[in-house]
Amino acid sequence: MNKKGFTMVELLGTIVILGILMSVAIAAYSTIRERSAKKTYNLLHKGVADAAENYFLDVPGDDNITVDDLVEQDYLEPANDPWDPDKKCVGRVTKELPAGNKKNEDSIDLYTFKVELKCTRGCTCLVYPDKNSCECGADLKN
Repeated sequence: MNKKGFTMVELLGTIVILGILMSVAIAAYSTIRERSAKKTYNLLHKGVADAAENYFLDVPGDDNITVDDLVEQDYLEPANDPWDPDKKCVGRVTKELPAGNKKNEDSIDLYTFKVELKCTRGCTCLVYPDKNSCECGADLKN
């Protein structure tokens, strides 16, 4: 009897093992990509908040600015969507003076910045400097 090559059972066992390894690798990759995208969204939010603060320091009378305007006026680099790099995230920043802080409206430190960003995977809203979550506006267009 000729013993060259592998038997069908050996080949099937190898394919099953490779399938299990591939499913574990794909699950790990998905988790890493999801975590990376969340970190990118957080960095994007922080960058928009910082750019808006700089804008509001330069233009103290303004209370609203869009992400597109921040990019256009060179306060911010284009906000690419982490899930689809060909698309841009859109949004706006609103400067708000909390109730009870009416004493010195000229100080930028007293204000909070509501940052709303809409990307491929939905809309996120954070209020800086405390990073409290807020409700996204329905009128943001992507």
